[in-house]
Amino acid sequence: MLTASIAFAATLGLLPTEWATHVAQVAMAKDALGFRAFETGTGRCPEVAKRCYGLAVHVVTSEGTPEGTPVQTPLWLYEQIAHANALFAVISVGFEVASVDTLPAEVGDVQTRKDRDALGKDVFGRGAVHVFVVERLADVDIAGEVIRGVHWRYRPDTAKRWVILSSIAKSTVMAHELGHFFGLPHSTYDVSIMNKRPRPLPWPDRVFAKPEVEIMRRRSGEMLAEGMLKNRRRRRR
Repeated sequence: MLTASIAFAATLGLLPTEWATHVAQVAMAKDALGFRAFETGTGRCPEVAKRCYGLAVHVVTSEGTPEGTPVQTPLWLYEQIAHANALFAVISVGFEVASVDTLPAEVGDVQTRKDRDALGKDVFGRGAVHVFVVERLADVDIAGEVIRGVHWRYRPDTAKRWVILSSIAKSTVMAHELGHFFGLPHSTYDVSIMNKRPRPLPWPDRVFAKPEVEIMRRRSGEMLAEGMLKNRRRRRR
């Protein structure tokens, strides 16, 4: 675990001591702020990002305590966002948590297409990427299998869409699903994080291929113009 953490810190340009400091800060924030740590402990858009898009995060909790226990931690979410920020820097885009709320345990086992629709049906809003963190996400195409994440379009109105992350998702999954959100299909580019085929290239080393970068850059501008996303950079001091 320590070796993996140091390796991840290196991909973000952090020294091991800086990474350790951040881990400690997130842990302290969790103790002091509870679920607000998913917002305050997960970082802000990189300064180099010209466009800063908000994430509306919805975290499933378990039963048994007054506030509930989240199915994942602020540090896990930090790693997801940090990896996405590293990859989306190529189009000068960054992400940060704009809001966080909790969902009850009974919606945490997402089994069917109907379950996926129900997650965002009543909470979807334009201006941010909605991200649902659930305990388990079933593969709706292969019975008995589970997946780590999905970019989901609400079937009654496919203009409404969101990202669902399973609690077992590795740190690269959000970046992959955001790639779909920004218009990318699965690909066959050897270097691409959108290519799901087994390859020698480790997942943390996969990026967006040049043709994919152009698609994402164009789609970013379109979503901004449509109001699907809002640039938070203009509102920050």
